[in-house]
Amino acid sequence: MSEHAKFPGQELGALHRMAWIRFAGVSAGIPAEITSRMLAQTGLTQYEYLVFNHLNLSEGRAMPMSRLAVLLASSLSRLSHVISRLEAGGTVSRSRSVDDKRVQIVTLTDAGYAAFRAAAPNYFAAVSELFFDRLDLDDLADLDRVMKKLLPGVDAGGILAPIAERIGAAAPAPMTAR
Repeated sequence: MSEHAKFPGQELGALHRMAWIRFAGVSAGIPAEITSRMLAQTGLTQYEYLVFNHLNLSEGRAMPMSRLAVLLASSLSRLSHVISRLEAGGTVSRSRSVDDKRVQIVTLTDAGYAAFRAAAPNYFAAVSELFFDRLDLDDLADLDRVMKKLLPGVDAGGILAPIAERIGAAAPAPMTAR
């Protein structure tokens, strides 16, 4: 490549570059910091906590492993390894669907529900400190507007947007503005 050949991304302006670098740092950094705190406080990673959360929100605290992978934006391979570890700890169980024996169903056990409930205060304290406490309601509204635009690019099946809307509609109104 000649020294004058354009390198991909060179056409991006300063605002584009700064916004992307900050987004990439925050989107990787906040989950990493939450995991670090959660491991120290509860022994769970953020990923494991989110597995519990999605199972808890589903009918019968169970769902097909393939759907859980989509909700977590995860590969089935990674999820399978995590589920094996959680299953060994007695917090989830795995079974075959009665309708389709090819489908594995993951269920949150009573022990898993107890671990989920015990970890929730630590999880939400970390989320609040690293995310909500740094934003006022106008910032959150702006961020939500931007995320609505970006979500379809990573939610081809259209699964996440309706869940976000349903959970948002069920939430109580905020008590005070930050």
